Amino acid sequence: MGLLRPLALFLIVAGIPAHAQVFEGLDLTPKKKPKTRIAVTLTAPVPGAQLFIDGEAAGELPLAEKVVKPGDHALKVERPGYRTIEETVTAAAGKKTDLSYTLEPIGAVLTVEASAEGATCAIDGAAPQPLPLTQVVAEGTHALVIAADGFKSEKRTIEATLGADLKESFTLTVGEDRPTQVNLEPPETDNDLELELTPGKKRAEGTPFFSRWYVWAGIAAVVAGGVATAVAVTQAPKPTPDPTVICGGPCDATIGWPAR
Repeated sequence: MGLLRPLALFLIVAGIPAHAQVFEGLDLTPKKKPKTRIAVTLTAPVPGAQLFIDGEAAGELPLAEKVVKPGDHALKVERPGYRTIEETVTAAAGKKTDLSYTLEPIGAVLTVEASAEGATCAIDGAAPQPLPLTQVVAEGTHALVIAADGFKSEKRTIEATLGADLKESFTLTVGEDRPTQVNLEPPETDNDLELELTPGKKRAEGTPFFSRWYVWAGIAAVVAGGVATAVAVTQAPKPTPDPTVICGGPCDATIGWPAR
């Protein structure tokens, strides 16, 4: 047994060159499996067009390559203002699937913004919507009305074309209905009012009462009224006295009254 082990080792070492010749020229490097890929392009460039694969965002088009699993996949191409494309494609194992789509415009993308906080926009008489606003509108003419509390409303007419991106900005001016601070304190030059609007504030010193026009006007009115009353009293008809009371019978003569 002691000689068998060294002999076996000798035979193995001696046979290595012969086995090396058998494997000479063979590539024993492990090879990777080919990937399954999908590439999507557009027949006409449309900025902002997005690709979704199986409900997940794959990126903006054109997309040079997206690695997927072999089999069926749901593709969706969408962009505001264009008709959405949805399709199921089959990706072959280890191959690249090239796809190309043409997007069809169905309207224009309108973006509206205003400088005033809380501003709204009504498009073609519809209910006002808060700004900023991005909305797809049909081709043609549209009327915009921008309004905000305390500001003058503004109207504008726009023309929308298919596939266009429109941006309208408004700078509103302060309107007449904007609340303003009211000063209830009397003017400094109007000394006749002498109003005390603020507690603790001294009344404005005005001219003396005897030098004011309405004081003398009142006095003149009183004097005129007294004179008129006196004249009326003196001109009133005098009653004729009863002679039986004054003279005890018929009087021989009367002074200031007509005789009976």
